[in-house]
Amino acid sequence: MQQKQNCGLPLLRNGSISRITKITCGLLFCLTTGVFAAGENAELLTSNRIVNAAPDQAGKTVTITVRDDMGPVVGANVVVKGTTNGNISDMNGLVVLDHVSNNAVLVVSYIGYVTQEIKVGNQKSINVNLVEDSQALAEVVVVGYGTLDKKQVTSAVTSLSDKDLTVGVSGSDISTALQGKIGGLVMINNGDPNASTTFQLRGMTSVKAGKSPLIVIDGFPGGDIRSLNQNDIKSIDVLKDASAGAIYGTRAASGVILITTKNGANTDGKVRMTYNTELRKRQSFGKPEMLSASEYVEHGCGIDYGDDVDWWDELLEKGNFSQKHNLTLEAGTDKAQIYTSFFYEDNEGISINNSRKDYGGRMNTSFKMFDDWLEIRANVDYRQADRNNNYPNFQQALRNNPTRSPYDPESETGLNVWTNESLDYNVVADARLSTYNGLDKWFKPEATFKLNVKAIPGLSLQQVLGYENRQWEYHYFRSKNHRDEINNSRKGYAKLEFNKTEYLTSEGFATYIKELNGGHSLNVVGGYSYFERNGESFSEENYDFPVDGVKYWNIGSGTYLSDGKAGMNSKKEITERLFSIFARANYSYQDKYMLMASIRHEGSSKFAEDNRWANFWALSAGWRISNEEFMKDIKWVDDLKVRFGYGVTGNNDFGADYTANTLSSDADWMLPNGLWAKSYGKSKNLNLQLGWEEKKEWDVGLDYSLFDNRLYGKFDYYRRKIDNMLYEIKVPQPPYTQGNMWKNIGSMESKGWEFEVGGEIIRTKDFSWSSNLNLSHNTAKVLTMSGDNTYLSASGFPSPGNPGDAHRLEAGTTIGSFYIYKFAGFDDDGNFLLYNKNGEIIPADQKVEQDRRYMGNYMPKVILGWNHTLTYKEWDLGINLRSWLDFDVYNTIDMYFGIQGVDNCNVLKDAYGKFNNIRGEKQQCDYYLEDGSFLKIDAITLGYTLPLRKYTKFVDNLRVYGTVHNVATITGYRGINPEVNVSGWEGGIDWFSGIYPQVRTYTLGIQVKF
Repeated sequence: MQQKQNCGLPLLRNGSISRITKITCGLLFCLTTGVFAAGENAELLTSNRIVNAAPDQAGKTVTITVRDDMGPVVGANVVVKGTTNGNISDMNGLVVLDHVSNNAVLVVSYIGYVTQEIKVGNQKSINVNLVEDSQALAEVVVVGYGTLDKKQVTSAVTSLSDKDLTVGVSGSDISTALQGKIGGLVMINNGDPNASTTFQLRGMTSVKAGKSPLIVIDGFPGGDIRSLNQNDIKSIDVLKDASAGAIYGTRAASGVILITTKNGANTDGKVRMTYNTELRKRQSFGKPEMLSASEYVEHGCGIDYGDDVDWWDELLEKGNFSQKHNLTLEAGTDKAQIYTSFFYEDNEGISINNSRKDYGGRMNTSFKMFDDWLEIRANVDYRQADRNNNYPNFQQALRNNPTRSPYDPESETGLNVWTNESLDYNVVADARLSTYNGLDKWFKPEATFKLNVKAIPGLSLQQVLGYENRQWEYHYFRSKNHRDEINNSRKGYAKLEFNKTEYLTSEGFATYIKELNGGHSLNVVGGYSYFERNGESFSEENYDFPVDGVKYWNIGSGTYLSDGKAGMNSKKEITERLFSIFARANYSYQDKYMLMASIRHEGSSKFAEDNRWANFWALSAGWRISNEEFMKDIKWVDDLKVRFGYGVTGNNDFGADYTANTLSSDADWMLPNGLWAKSYGKSKNLNLQLGWEEKKEWDVGLDYSLFDNRLYGKFDYYRRKIDNMLYEIKVPQPPYTQGNMWKNIGSMESKGWEFEVGGEIIRTKDFSWSSNLNLSHNTAKVLTMSGDNTYLSASGFPSPGNPGDAHRLEAGTTIGSFYIYKFAGFDDDGNFLLYNKNGEIIPADQKVEQDRRYMGNYMPKVILGWNHTLTYKEWDLGINLRSWLDFDVYNTIDMYFGIQGVDNCNVLKDAYGKFNNIRGEKQQCDYYLEDGSFLKIDAITLGYTLPLRKYTKFVDNLRVYGTVHNVATITGYRGINPEVNVSGWEGGIDWFSGIYPQVRTYTLGIQVKF
């Protein structure tokens, strides 16, 4: 065939141009869509109807409207299956086809979208809503060292796409966008823009070693979730049980969170650009109700200085305003794709002196070479966070005398600085007269080389190399006018710190995927993994500077250096290394019977040579009942699968310097010549018997999808046991140089369940409503410790009253219990009465330690997340709710500020109301235990998407949305926030120290796609 001149008619979709080529034999072919028109003089007109496509045939005319979530789709391919009768959609997304029979099937396709097949039937007008390939991601699950079809997964895995993340709730990291989305995952963050997030999946997995899930970003283990930008995330897969995580070995004891970032797409060479901005305002709410100035004076609480001050209000940054800007560019062909993003975020907290500025960028590229024999993926990520974390002590705002002003216009600084009063000081001045600047940096280049061995179909070899450099710089200065400096007769204080940590990852593995005759399929992976961590740090500090203004930038000018009192420190951390070989095999027969086995042989440098290596393995199986012959007539069951898995993982998440002799100086000695000398000695006790902490877990699960996939979900029940627990115990001195040593002693077990149900409640042409509910439950107990009558204590309360520790861990302990005294009432003078160990009522001052008992529990019986998405034409509404049910919170706000008589310090209004009868010293008892159950409206997002492609060829759509985060909390709890820390065995306490205000956030977001 001879190809003639191009006809010159362009087809536009998102600005891309497809040429129409005319063939002399009479076939008209669109190079992009593959639509043919037959006939000796075939022509494609500017209309969306084919003329002279074929001789007249029996049938009818059908109008098809093709849309996506942005509006009409231009250039979509619509063809009658098995024929050449088809066309592409016009600027309004319309296609008109003639001669279409009732039993015809339409095939609708477009690059980047899922191909759909639609039966015509009696319809003459058909609406088609295209779904992006990224939304089909739920059908492919990322697992250890590869991916699997969702139908072949035999372990407990939860998968989210980027569209499942809540927008407009940006905090210190992406965790706020995940709240309530993953059953069994608890995330604790107090709302401070600089705070880190505590993660716990399926309850506590260790006493002292690490308890957070392993973060794997783009296949590289050990990632930092704080380094991620939400706009770059493509998917998140959470491996919950040991059968899923065992292939990651020692770092998977607390689960695995696999995060995949965007990697570009085949855009036919066109550059796609997206710009996002979010403008955010924070509002404080729910502060404790303290005595006003007039009430303070009325009750004779302290000296009347004549002012009227709301100290809490003075610490708030009412003019806070945050903004975020993100620009992404992506382009690609079938052989080369690139994704780049750049962002800047100015994040101001609700408190004075509390903010951070982030900026960074990411470039993800992928290339196919040598007829697809070689694939190369290269990623580079950089992020920098400039932190001001010098926010004041809100505990002091509760305590301060409300008649005393923080300001003094007569002073040099304009601030009222008073000294030598430990319980009452100017917390505003402390914050204003000191400077904190911290700088975080992440730099991560990564490369993946994949060789597709075409001579053996299904075989590929992959090598990944990753490097990460994390740096932390800390600058702190305290003015000569600061309270601490005046109290100590100094003229200022400065400190500088620098910390650098480097991570190196090298992994190589072979993958073999084969579909065999008879419905057998095989997915096998085997390889090695090497990880190395190195760190170093130094710091210096000095006092007594000639001027304030230079701050920490002339630290050598302080007189403490010449006097020999300045501080200097440096450290080189012990190198941590992990090496392992691993293998995984997945087998499926007709997608009905599935098996998985994995093993990892791993060695860690943290352990002594004889205990360095261990094996971690897993087995799991699945049975898809819905594929059985006896289910074929049950049409309302789309998918029904049962799963069972068992796995063993390890834990070595503690310092790397417990198997190496480390020396440090602990004293200065004056020599006869008048010079000072350092003494050195062992700083750690070595335990050459120290070995792996192991978690053994089994999980049984059920996955279901019903009623044409309108109702779907899963259920899991699991039990786990942790052996050879790692924690420090006391040892005698001598023979040991230090009083503590790490050992493997004791065991713990936990069990729980998770239930998820989701559905498309309403699905019509213009309106849809989908909802997803997840519930989880977990309990844990300690089986054994280092021996009889041994225990660990924690959560010590400050004096006065010598309250002691609120938690104790010993054999038989249920995790989450409080170890406190039982309240028995008050005597006639308002003093606490308690029960002793024999159940007798005694005055509180007669109590002994043995009178304590285990009471209450801070682990919620049920943790719930409930998410709703509603759409009406171009409008969308998201509502996210969370709830913790039936758990106890210890209210230290009431305990420390609810009793009258603290000299010159403020108290709660309730001290002269609800607690008016209390006169004696506070007691650590269940009087202050409260039910913390709550229902939180976590976020509401309303958005509108305006399709612009039909008005301009440059812009696809404009989306505007508004989000209110932390909308409301419905609870009977009286303290500040019932959502206390419940991770680990020291939680459940609403501390009065370290308070950060509750924050409601209002966000306006704008997104433009080009």
